[in-house]
Amino acid sequence: MVKAKILKKPKKSALKSLKGQETFARPELKDAKLVVETLLDCLRDGDVETFREVLTTHLMTTNKMKLSKKAGIGRRTIYDLMDPSRKFNPELSTLSAIIHALAA
Repeated sequence: MVKAKILKKPKKSALKSLKGQETFARPELKDAKLVVETLLDCLRDGDVETFREVLTTHLMTTNKMKLSKKAGIGRRTIYDLMDPSRKFNPELSTLSAIIHALAA
């Protein structure tokens, strides 16, 4: 019987390295109304990069379990949106559910 190879060192999460940054302590990121206005402005301007940055940083400061229940989407979906190694191409229904949950 062949032995299964085991990963020697666990991979470091890219998200954990971002959490130590000073930008996550800013009070503006916790203001859901301001974040929603900024996200809608980014959509109007077609600025996808800024949209992703604002959404990701806000999601990192919020409780993902409460947001996923409020938005009616899976918690894994929220974590996938925050993953910097993934391509940012969410469905419109996902984005509208998140924005609607933030605005409520």
